[in-house]
Amino acid sequence: MQNKRLVVSLAALSCAAFLLTTNVASAQENRPADWATPVAEAQNLYRIHQDFYRSAQLDSKDVALLQSLGIKTVVSLRSFHSDDKLLKDSSIRLQRVGINTWSINDQNVIAALRAIKAAEKDGPVLLHCLHGADRTGLVTAMYRILYQAWSKEQAMEELIKGGYGYHSMWRNIPKYLKKVNIEKIREGVSQP
Repeated sequence: MQNKRLVVSLAALSCAAFLLTTNVASAQENRPADWATPVAEAQNLYRIHQDFYRSAQLDSKDVALLQSLGIKTVVSLRSFHSDDKLLKDSSIRLQRVGINTWSINDQNVIAALRAIKAAEKDGPVLLHCLHGADRTGLVTAMYRILYQAWSKEQAMEELIKGGYGYHSMWRNIPKYLKKVNIEKIREGVSQP
C-alpha cells in the first residue's frame, strides 16, 4: 500500500513539475519585449539592459558566468549575508546595501539606486538579493521608473508577473510602489 502511495505521489509531483515548467516556459515566450531578458546559463538571472542585470543569491559556480558577462560590480541587498568570500579573488567589486524585505523605505531605495548608478560608471552591474524577486524586483522597478521612464503600473506588472518569483506575502512592496513619491526619490538619488 505504501509503495502504491509513493508511486501516486511521485506521479503527481512529476505532473506538477511538468506543469510548472510549461507555465514558466510559456511565460518566458510571451514576455513583453521591454521586460528583462533571461540569461539561459543561470537561474533567475536576467538582463535589464546592456549594463544592468538582476539575479538571485550567487553561488561559486556563478562567478565565472558573471565575469564572462563583464560584470564589474555586484550590488547585494541582503542584510544578513555577505558575498565577500565568494567574490574575494574575482576582481568583481561588492557593494552591499542591506534591505529588510518587511521594512522597505525611501532611504533603502535611494541607497540602492545610488549604488547602482555609481557602479554603472565602471561597467555592468548585477543587483541581487536572496531570491532575486522581491527586494531586487522593487529596486529594479524603481530603476525602470526613474531611468527608463516607465510608469509605476508598467514597473509593477513586470515585478509581479515577470517570472522572477515575486512572493505575494510581501504586500508592502506593491503598496510602497503605489505610494512612493518618485520626485522625492529622484531628488534623494541625485544628492551627493
